Amino acid sequence: PGLSPHANAYTRVSAALTMATIASANVAPQRAALRATKAIAPSRAAFVAKPQRAKRGINVQARAGLYFADDVEYIQQIGAEYPDKGIANWEEGRCLFSEHGYNVLDIRCADELDVIGNFPRDQAGATEHRGTNWFHHIPIINAQYRYDSEAGKKLMKNQEPNRAFLDQVMAKFPDKNTRIIISCSDGRNRAIQALEALDEAGYVNIVGLRGGYNMWNRTWDAKLRRRNLPGNFEEEWQHGADGCGVHATGASFQNQDAFQYADWKDETEWINWR
Repeated sequence: PGLSPHANAYTRVSAALTMATIASANVAPQRAALRATKAIAPSRAAFVAKPQRAKRGINVQARAGLYFADDVEYIQQIGAEYPDKGIANWEEGRCLFSEHGYNVLDIRCADELDVIGNFPRDQAGATEHRGTNWFHHIPIINAQYRYDSEAGKKLMKNQEPNRAFLDQVMAKFPDKNTRIIISCSDGRNRAIQALEALDEAGYVNIVGLRGGYNMWNRTWDAKLRRRNLPGNFEEEWQHGADGCGVHATGASFQNQDAFQYADWKDETEWINWR
């Protein structure tokens, strides 16, 4: 409310994140938005949605707000809402990618891609979805996945800002009107830093990915197929099938990963890029 239709991309993103704060501010909208966004940085509560863990079951009921390639109304709605809406969830982000010409910019460090996973690299498997040339990797912060004796496990250590990040982005996307979805691990820290940087550099069609790669990967596999059907899954023990549990209910192997995910939030405390 109160934002000019010509407001820049970061102002739109900040409005989506801190609308209440901006509405009550008595200073210039852009500066207020910037300070308000940094003020909520520890929680990023307005940036992320709490994913609902799937329960075991066989009764699948479609939910509203899901992307399907034949849902023309949904596709048109998402196209009309972005980039002004600023922050897209994993369903909206997939729609923007597949239907509206958005690139995906992965800003995680290289070790995250190797250890945790990455957006599609298999060109043959992605051709029907515009190909892998629409996925790009430019880390905003470099780090190494190393064992920490105090924590008793491996962590992302030796963090260093990628000072060439903005130059690399501008070399990859010289046109400031390029449509870009920015993704870090969970969308709560580095994505916001990158949105600030790209906005200040003059990019106007930038969107943050809520839940980051972690929630994208829960929903879409390496060939951009939906991993899980929406709804709840429950084991059915009284049936006429040969086996019991999930294998006999029709939920099938491909839906087992609906209830095997770890926490989607990144436990790493990432440093500031600037």
